[in-house]
Amino acid sequence: MKLTAVLLVVAVSVATNAAPSPAAVKKNTVGDLIAVVNEYAPLFEALSEEKDQLLQFARTGLFATYRHMNEDLLKNLGEARNAIEYGFDEIRTKIAAKMLDGGDEECLLNLVRQIVDEQRALAAAMSLCSSFTTDAKDDLSYSFYEMLELLQRLSTALSEYVLWSFATHNSVNDPEDHAEYLRRTYQESVDLWEQQVAPLVQFQLDAMEYNKPLIVAENQGCLDKLVEQVDIFNEYIYGQFEYCAAPWKAAKP
Repeated sequence: MKLTAVLLVVAVSVATNAAPSPAAVKKNTVGDLIAVVNEYAPLFEALSEEKDQLLQFARTGLFATYRHMNEDLLKNLGEARNAIEYGFDEIRTKIAAKMLDGGDEECLLNLVRQIVDEQRALAAAMSLCSSFTTDAKDDLSYSFYEMLELLQRLSTALSEYVLWSFATHNSVNDPEDHAEYLRRTYQESVDLWEQQVAPLVQFQLDAMEYNKPLIVAENQGCLDKLVEQVDIFNEYIYGQFEYCAAPWKAAKP
């Protein structure tokens, strides 16, 4: 509707303001411009819709990769959390049984306190692993998301190029230049999206896919060290338990 009104204004301006002799030439030229506008307006609109679909595909790929990465990370965190929370259950059961069996209570209680302190330290370390991983994956996706937002504005602008061009060109005095601008701008827009934007979007998607297992593996490596620490500390507690459970320790002075 807006574009039709603009074309009507241009045509009326030519018909009422032009001198008789040149007017015939300019009417034909303006008529050519109107034909070009009618040809390229739907082309720009279709190009905008096509690029919107490309960007929607990119967003879907970004969100899918991000979601799968989060699922893998949550799985790793869950396994590490279970190892930290339940990894000392066996020795705790032995400590409780030995206390009931007359073991050195203070010595055994000290082992329990050490286990609790170690679990707290491991939980804090697990939070650090998660924090580093969150920063890495957010940095990776944030730059891509910003790029998509910019491209979305450019894609939306495609559908408005024809209307906007009337504000930057003297369609009455030089309709030929206006028509040439539309032809040139459309081809440049097609070339830009096909030769630069589309490959860049695909590169970013490939980069997300490439970095996803690296980020997950780095997080897994950080958590694996904590699980190893559970085993190491368990060995230490078992050694101390044997000392606390020794018959002579339970003997009264």
